[in-house]
Amino acid sequence: MRIAVIAPAALDRPGPTQAAAHALADALSDLGAEALLVGPARHPDALTEGRLAVRALERSGAAALAPTGHGPRLVAVGLAAPRTWAADAALTRILRAGGLDLAVLVAGDGDDGWVAATARAAAPALEEVGTTAPRKTAKALVAAARDHARTPSPLTPPDPILADFHLHSVHSHDCSTEVDELAERALELGLGALCVTDHDTVAGGYAARAHVEAHGIDLEIAPSSEVKSRTGEVIGIYLREDVPPGLPFADTVEALRDLGAFVYVPHPFDGFHAIPDAALLERLAPLIDCLEVANGRLARESFNQQALAFATRLGLPQGAGSDAHVAAGLFTAGLELPAFHDPASLALAIGDARVVRHPRSFVALQARKWLRTRRTPARAE
Repeated sequence: MRIAVIAPAALDRPGPTQAAAHALADALSDLGAEALLVGPARHPDALTEGRLAVRALERSGAAALAPTGHGPRLVAVGLAAPRTWAADAALTRILRAGGLDLAVLVAGDGDDGWVAATARAAAPALEEVGTTAPRKTAKALVAAARDHARTPSPLTPPDPILADFHLHSVHSHDCSTEVDELAERALELGLGALCVTDHDTVAGGYAARAHVEAHGIDLEIAPSSEVKSRTGEVIGIYLREDVPPGLPFADTVEALRDLGAFVYVPHPFDGFHAIPDAALLERLAPLIDCLEVANGRLARESFNQQALAFATRLGLPQGAGSDAHVAAGLFTAGLELPAFHDPASLALAIGDARVVRHPRSFVALQARKWLRTRRTPARAE
């Protein structure tokens, strides 16, 4: 019998709700149930040794539900505040990945934040309990777990598509590819989605969306922007409006989050561009929804390998994009994943993603870009 206990408050901070959640998980374990204690944490690496701590990882569902020894397994899915799309998806996947007999929310007084809201949405049959009498409550929950009507419904992902998460149009100063050319090339390649990530503007994404809608083209367009901070670039996917360039890296991440965008960090270890310090990137990891581990336009593949190692170590979701500045470069890297239509569904979809590579010569793509931009001046902003 496997029961998940959801704590809406930070597991590594003192407080009555946290104490009750720990006590309830221990009581369930003493009764022979396999208990999973799930909640946010400010410092997940500092949680109890020997128990799993996962930082905002949508792929955590399978790992969190793996067989455990005696005692509850502890899973940290993000920060108590602020909420991120990655952490939201992590909790949803844990609750609905299958294998749980019951999901329980320890409800404290007052507003219990995003964790409680996500848990209620992901598991409609969620059992809610108070913070007192953990042993008596545990006995009742073991009995309730035998009721299959309370078992969380498993996720049923949409059919998979191919998507390129990083590309440019004529709305970037260093690109002359028109949006209709992008759409035509995407259809030739069998793609189902494009994240149009022009430099410091969402204009290209909205122009591409208008084009496919006007022509009845079955292609998901996520208006996005690759925003240049003082130290490195950050992409906001499904971004509503422009974010000014030149802000500190952390402030750029925060500005994108404030606008509800999915925060995607491109080519984080590309030594030929300005990039954030690795220590800063690690500190901000709980606020990042995805890290690009495969960029199709890097001079050295080792930069991608560094990004993959970093994302794996920190449990960050992994993205891929061509960084195309010419139509011929589209989908040199991308993902195969379930279809998506907004930041929430994208965060869930990336948990089932597979990186796809179609490498092309970096020199040849750069030469095409140089020739195109010399012949056709970039569109005035």
